[in-house]
Amino acid sequence: ALPVRGDLNNPRDRAWPHFIRTATAEQADIAARAMAAAGVRLVEITLTVPDAFELISALARDEALADAGVVIGAGTVLSGTEAEESLLAGARFLVSPAFIPDMITAAKAHDAMTMPGTMTATEMVAAANAGADYIKVYPLATIGGPGFIANIRRALHLLPLVVTGNIGYDEIPESLRVGVVGFGIGGPLVPPERPAGGEHAALVGNARHFTAATCRRRGMRRD
Repeated sequence: ALPVRGDLNNPRDRAWPHFIRTATAEQADIAARAMAAAGVRLVEITLTVPDAFELISALARDEALADAGVVIGAGTVLSGTEAEESLLAGARFLVSPAFIPDMITAAKAHDAMTMPGTMTATEMVAAANAGADYIKVYPLATIGGPGFIANIRRALHLLPLVVTGNIGYDEIPESLRVGVVGFGIGGPLVPPERPAGGEHAALVGNARHFTAATCRRRGMRRD
């Protein structure tokens, strides 16, 4: 059976929605399988990848990935139509750089998880009131880094904030300290100079490096 929202609600998974944004579907496929080999469970294919819906469908139905517990989602979802197409392709969580109410509505109808993008306190509260499961803060590096989260959480301390936008390895400890529940990391894991072809081992090692940092800081042990 396909995973539903409740299946994705545990601390290890919340720490790791990993997004893949590559120039070709082939590169994205290689990167997704490398992330799975590294133990990453939530793998997000952005809709900027060519033939993204077809790739989401193929990965979501891949028995080896399913056996490894990998859950495929769609990112850069910008409309209700894109949300519906992603869900029909097999995406089990939806992520957007913006607050798209229609995305949340579509996901609820399919019992899928949502993570709309926000930048201001007003957007964060609106997203929470619309029923978002997690609230993406984007782009963190541009709007003030962990210090911005610390200020926001003084008033909005109950919101489940996930930070994205060029999150560096060295920023993970401070981000966790100020109370984020997870990270959306892409570029640092699949950098442009690694087009994925022939770089499987390097991609796996890099992902494990980041995963160990988030788990260690949370006091979690990876099996």
